[in-house]
Amino acid sequence: MITSAEQDYIEDHAYVPEHIPHYVTAISQTEPFIFGDFLAYAKKDHLIFVGYPLKETFEEKKMKRALDAATRHFRPSEVALTAPTISPSIAGCLKNPSDHYYRLDLSALSVPQKLRNMLKRAGQEISVERVKNFDREHRQMVNNFLNSHPVDEATQLIFEKIPEYISVSNIPWIFDARNRKGELVAFDVAEFWPRHYALYMFNFSSRSRYVPGASDLLLSEVIRHAKAEHKRYINLGLGISPGVTFFKTKWGGKPFLPYAFCLYTPSRMESLDSLLQKL
Repeated sequence: MITSAEQDYIEDHAYVPEHIPHYVTAISQTEPFIFGDFLAYAKKDHLIFVGYPLKETFEEKKMKRALDAATRHFRPSEVALTAPTISPSIAGCLKNPSDHYYRLDLSALSVPQKLRNMLKRAGQEISVERVKNFDREHRQMVNNFLNSHPVDEATQLIFEKIPEYISVSNIPWIFDARNRKGELVAFDVAEFWPRHYALYMFNFSSRSRYVPGASDLLLSEVIRHAKAEHKRYINLGLGISPGVTFFKTKWGGKPFLPYAFCLYTPSRMESLDSLLQKL
């Protein structure tokens, strides 16, 4: 487990969702640990290693040393690794397509007139409120998304565990968009634990109650709340798809971190050792 001092250190330097212990542990039922400048989460035979250093500049050699230390300590049969880059020499590595995290610099935020017009129109049809309880309406909207969109098993697990994530901490907020009848049109979940970052964690919307600009209005409220808490940036999350990327870039979000994921068994890392020794 992490100490109180380590908790404070993580809070001071966290900038990606994987750096949020109460989020990752609620989703994966793991315990957090620090190896070098890297976070790891462990349970039974499974290790989640976060290859984004908390404070230091990313270096693959440093990540490899910390990863080896965590692997020796826990002796997992399976490792899930996320990092800015992952060596292709890891034998048996099951990779997802690469992506980028997008970041919004709040000090440089400038909302275009077209977007302001959309926010005004959406605000005439819906209102936004900030709540803590993840209730039946939220659950139904998530279920509707899962029933209408093909997602992998890991993503489905994350979505199903959102209530547990919200319930274990009083830090994340739910931002609801409701129409004049009081019906839920869309909602966001945002995280405000890191010292300098807010994190745009989840966005869901209703197909049957669709209101143009609802997600934009929600994000504008997340931004307002982040500014009130003196955050410097909002991590808008991964690009995921052209539509999601467009939404984030129209707000001024820019790619600031590459993202790679790999699932592998530790016994197949010899080729990575050889490669790094030659660097």
